[in-house]
Amino acid sequence: MTSSVAQLLSTPVEEVAGKEVPVLDKDFSLAEILKAVEKAKIDRAFLTEGNSIRGVLTFRDILDKIATVRTKQAYIGGLHGSSFMNEPVKYVEVGREVSHALETMANGMFTSVPVVGAGGVVEGGITRFELARLVKDLEISQDTSVRDVMRTFLVSVNLQTRILHVRQLLYEYDISVIPVMDEGRFVGVVGLDELMAIIKSFYNLARGEPKRHTPLKYVIVADAIRMRPPVVTPDASLAEAAEKMLEKRYRAVVVVDSEKPVGFTSGLELANFLLTKKSS
Repeated sequence: MTSSVAQLLSTPVEEVAGKEVPVLDKDFSLAEILKAVEKAKIDRAFLTEGNSIRGVLTFRDILDKIATVRTKQAYIGGLHGSSFMNEPVKYVEVGREVSHALETMANGMFTSVPVVGAGGVVEGGITRFELARLVKDLEISQDTSVRDVMRTFLVSVNLQTRILHVRQLLYEYDISVIPVMDEGRFVGVVGLDELMAIIKSFYNLARGEPKRHTPLKYVIVADAIRMRPPVVTPDASLAEAAEKMLEKRYRAVVVVDSEKPVGFTSGLELANFLLTKKSS
């Protein structure tokens, strides 16, 4: 177990970077990129031009472009990754400290950052899962309650809420998951991963044709809900929350108090926690 946050933050970023995010050419089709992303069990890809980093493509980027009524008939699968990716990309160079990667993520509200070497070649990346691995091994995380780190839920939905309204709320509140309530009971969550699963099931991405006859605007939360997200209480340690994020391999851990969802902890909360403990 690592005892010092300062020691961790001064570590060269390449020593903690992961290799899970697919690195693909920006001209790959969306269908090809999503196939690689699904295999890696992650929600993003680093896109390159030649051997150099050019952009980052995430589920949020994709949903921003295609999860609208007016684009539901678009030839989605044939579009290139460059049509969806975020650019110019923010990255961290090999040799920089972990603290620099965290500051880049926190300042830009990024949930990942590529780590690049000479010539812009991608050597790995820092994602929520790397952060969770780092946090769970810190002694200070055992003594920190989730309530001191979590972000509070300001909105919820029910089983009949339309998926396109969920998308609107995710962007409006700048969050990645929303609790789902059924007659006052917490029954699950819906977020970027669940919306992306609906999009993939709705479209034949390889041919750009809808696979469902029901228009996307009529799809509801009951069709997409994740019933068993990782859950902790407000008094749980941050180390426990990080462990559950890794066990479930999910983007956020929901904080439940007296059977009511009160907040969540995701990669950005972990990054901010580490930065606030910089002198520890």
